[in-house]
Amino acid sequence: MGIVKARVTGHRKLHIHNTLENFAGFTKGVIEDKIKRNERDGIGFDYMTLGIMLAFDFEAKVNFMGVRYVKPWNENQRWKDKLKLVFKTLGMSVNWNKRPYTSLVKMKTFRDTIAHGKPVDESVDYETTDEEANIKKTFNLKQAWEDMVTHDEIMQAYDDTEVVWKEMYEKSGIDVNELLDQAEFAIEIRERLSK
Repeated sequence: MGIVKARVTGHRKLHIHNTLENFAGFTKGVIEDKIKRNERDGIGFDYMTLGIMLAFDFEAKVNFMGVRYVKPWNENQRWKDKLKLVFKTLGMSVNWNKRPYTSLVKMKTFRDTIAHGKPVDESVDYETTDEEANIKKTFNLKQAWEDMVTHDEIMQAYDDTEVVWKEMYEKSGIDVNELLDQAEFAIEIRERLSK
């Protein structure tokens, strides 16, 4: 092949929501595989990862639609304000108190709990009467996020996120191919410098 001097021309369109959606789908598959094999080691971390990816993925999708359809677009505005603006622009009616929208809020809250988590530093001093093993069970070593997502909730959030995204792109009228990463390049060899 050798070293060449070349001119590269082309165009690429890359959308972070595709990477995040693939990451979420992969993580969901990891969870389902672990459950099928009855091997739950680290599954809590998989739930955590999926919840974070769902929140990031959905916000990236909102930003994608916002850049495309809302002028001027401010991706730094508050989360719910961004969603309301995009949903209104796309002609979507939203009930924040029902699925699938409650799942979006839940994953955003989950993500924020992890991103803005504070350490717990508290003294414990109480008396109780029970078997020693039961007393040890009362030690609360859970992090705040652990009670926020059960298996059913995280899988429901995955499905609900997909439902809302599908409605968004259907209402937008965008060709599904416009949602995909695309690249087209050409290389023009100007000079061969070595063989």
